[in-house]
Amino acid sequence: MTKETLDNQLAQLLADYEQQKKELIKRYCIANNPYKVGDVFTDRIGSIKIEEMAYSLSRRCMVYFGPELNKKGTPKKSGAVRCAFQSNEVKE
Repeated sequence: MTKETLDNQLAQLLADYEQQKKELIKRYCIANNPYKVGDVFTDRIGSIKIEEMAYSLSRRCMVYFGPELNKKGTPKKSGAVRCAFQSNEVKE
C-alpha cells in the first residue's frame, strides 16, 4: 500500500462517515417532528403558520418557515415571513 492509496481510502472513509452522519440527523429530525404544514408553531419570538419545513444539521432540529401571526392568529398586515427552529418552541 502506498501513501497515496492510504490517503485516498481515508478520504473516502471520511466522506462516507459525513454522509451517514447527515442521514442519521435527518432521520432523527423527521422522527421527532410533531408538526405538519398548516400547523401553528410558537417560539419565543411569536407564532407562525408553517408553510415549509426543513431540517438543521447543526442544531439537529426541524426548521419551519411561514408568515408571522398576530395574537388573534391571523397573518400580520406587514406580511412578514420568517423561520423558526423547533428547539426554540414555547409550550403553553
